[in-house]
Amino acid sequence: MSVYTTVSNEELRSFLLAYDVGELVDFSGISAGMENTNYFVETSKGSFVLTLYEQHSAEDLPFFLGLMHHLSLHNVETITPVADKQDRLFGQLCEKPAALIEQLSGTSLNSSEVTTEHCSLIGNALARFHLAGMSYDKQRENQRDKDLSPEFINTFIDKLDTEDKQLLQQELDFQKTINWNELASGITHSDLFCDNSMFDDANGKLLLTGIIDLYFACNDAFILDLATVAMDWCSNNDGSFDETRLKALLLAYNKVRKLESLERQAWHDMLRSSILRFWAFRLEMLVNPRGGDLVLRKDPNELKIKLQACLREKDSLMNLINLNP
Repeated sequence: MSVYTTVSNEELRSFLLAYDVGELVDFSGISAGMENTNYFVETSKGSFVLTLYEQHSAEDLPFFLGLMHHLSLHNVETITPVADKQDRLFGQLCEKPAALIEQLSGTSLNSSEVTTEHCSLIGNALARFHLAGMSYDKQRENQRDKDLSPEFINTFIDKLDTEDKQLLQQELDFQKTINWNELASGITHSDLFCDNSMFDDANGKLLLTGIIDLYFACNDAFILDLATVAMDWCSNNDGSFDETRLKALLLAYNKVRKLESLERQAWHDMLRSSILRFWAFRLEMLVNPRGGDLVLRKDPNELKIKLQACLREKDSLMNLINLNP
């Protein structure tokens, strides 16, 4: 979530007339995330998040907004779009598709705050997300695969230093050896970093109130989705994996959806694949920055050191995935 498109008070008031949400009280830009423009919106009837879609067309949105509705019906903690007075889930604002989303209670995490309890809760929820998605009637290709295409890589690889260029090319070559067709797949979140979840412990009990930012959701390998969570929720500042948190994540997931033998065998490959995708994306953003207000640009070196640690820790990571039969 960032602010690429500036919305005026009058433009927002006009947009809200289509909804039964009362009068606008206040709104402010959200600087977290990297893809869409987002604002917190307070009205006389509640609190919401306004999302303007910078990368997705109106044709894309029924998949994402329909998925949110589907997951909610299956008791998966997630965000819910608000229908307007004509029962539409999105409209147009500042010449961009836009949706109003119910704001969840609690706060999002950063990586320094993650505990084993957080990992257990998100592992359980991710497994339920995967199972619920199997009955969703829409499909979408993984757009992040394009972030590893020669066309994408060539936009920035020549601007990297020798070490980064060699490591990137090594991992790109490795990707070609993976047999993706053998892995169990379905609807995945594909971007479930710590800050794409909301937790609340106001009553003395930690609760996951929702998984947010589903705009990279697609059909892909379940184990790759789990690897994305692991590499963000279960890593230390030096890039190494925290064994206690990783055990909690894998155990909670496996209790709900039992991992297949081929998924376990591919575990280290999936960690490398996930880290590579996000590292490449951040490298491109650094070399070819986008304009906008409050735009968040994450440090690609954070993922580089995770990739290097992942390569060093292969044996221990494979042992951990096999501790949960």
